[in-house]
Amino acid sequence: MPPADSFAQNLKSNPKIDSIPSFSQKGRDPVVKSYIMTDIGRKRSSNQDAFCHARLASGVQFMVLCDGMGGHRGGNVASEIAVRSFSELLTDRLTEVLRPKELKSLLSGMIARVSFLISQTAAETPELAGMGSTVVLAVRCGKKICIAHVGDSRAYLYRDGTLRRLTKDHSLVQEMVDRNEISPEEAESHPHRNVITRTLGYAEDSQPEILFSDVRDGDVFLLCTDGLTVPLRDQRILELLRENPPEAVTPLLISEALQGGGPDNITVGILYEERKEDQR
Repeated sequence: MPPADSFAQNLKSNPKIDSIPSFSQKGRDPVVKSYIMTDIGRKRSSNQDAFCHARLASGVQFMVLCDGMGGHRGGNVASEIAVRSFSELLTDRLTEVLRPKELKSLLSGMIARVSFLISQTAAETPELAGMGSTVVLAVRCGKKICIAHVGDSRAYLYRDGTLRRLTKDHSLVQEMVDRNEISPEEAESHPHRNVITRTLGYAEDSQPEILFSDVRDGDVFLLCTDGLTVPLRDQRILELLRENPPEAVTPLLISEALQGGGPDNITVGILYEERKEDQR
């Protein structure tokens, strides 16, 4: 039986925009809402992004976005395996609010497990050889949120009118930026900007980065695949967050990515904490 208020989908059969109604959690915790939307983009024949999210009986919430790769079929299969596995594992294990150290250990083990499942499937099916997937996920436990990622799908935090990127891309151009070989601005248009250095499906290259953040009133956490961040600069994302309520931002971001050429599948997820005055 699927968890309450949950949704997980492989998107290959639905290339149109797909949105999930928000859910909110009331009681002792502040109201937290979520929205996810996806679009095939303008250049792809199928949507290889996939996602899931849930609010569990324990009061824990999670959201997972994956961007598959490895050919027309392989990318679909890899992202489907990833979101289905994460949904099952998180639902099974997050039966209570965990302390940060426990949650970090749990997520590290889950990511290794999902990476193995993808590589095992690829090894057993020759036409799927080389498939893999990125992942960015958020798990909210009480007043803390945990972000984990592998690859170049990103997480951002919008707070008090400023936007902060929480994740660092596991990519060739990011490594070049870190070595001061190119500037961040040059990285955005570099011909190798799509080459990633870590991915689910390759045991030696699937080490996640995991971080924690406090959750404050009015916080907006944004998760996205690179179909958003390739055509859209961070400054424009910030402008849209400043100018619009959180529930309206998701379709606006996708629309602007499409106006920018829509070179890849686009998936955007938002978790936000309503300000106390908005809950009255």
